[in-house]
Amino acid sequence: MDLQQFATRFRDDIRVMIDWTQLADANTYVSVRTLAREEARRHLARLFTVWYTSPEGEDSLWIRPGSQPLRVGEAGRTAQRWPEVRTHAVADLVQAYTAAPEPVPLNIPAYAVDDGRFLLLDGNHRAVAAHRAGAAVRLTLFALHGPVCETVLPDLRHYGAPPP
Repeated sequence: MDLQQFATRFRDDIRVMIDWTQLADANTYVSVRTLAREEARRHLARLFTVWYTSPEGEDSLWIRPGSQPLRVGEAGRTAQRWPEVRTHAVADLVQAYTAAPEPVPLNIPAYAVDDGRFLLLDGNHRAVAAHRAGAAVRLTLFALHGPVCETVLPDLRHYGAPPP
């Protein structure tokens, strides 16, 4: 899969701010990896969401000083302070995944922030809900490998060097 195919498949669903032109100019490539069973659950738990926590443990925004991204496996730390829409979306998905035949298929676009660490570009609710439900998953991770720079994706300020 190349960048154009990735964009065709996922662009309309990705709500984070991505500079697609800068990605194309940087010779960004895409990797696709499918995992199942315990390996998939372990990997799922380590994925970074675009949800953040403040130094005080409150739900926060990426742009607030001191905010840190939450991994799928730790996203519940701020669940008591999630926006109502997120709370309901995750709860509904947990219920669906608990009742669904396993494994739950998760096809997730992500951004490689370094060797082995990935930031979810879409599917945060689905990933967190599958993890919270304890469901067996079949995780297919479609990962962009490009510059780790906040001019490409503002959330990357938490992972890479500051812009020049």
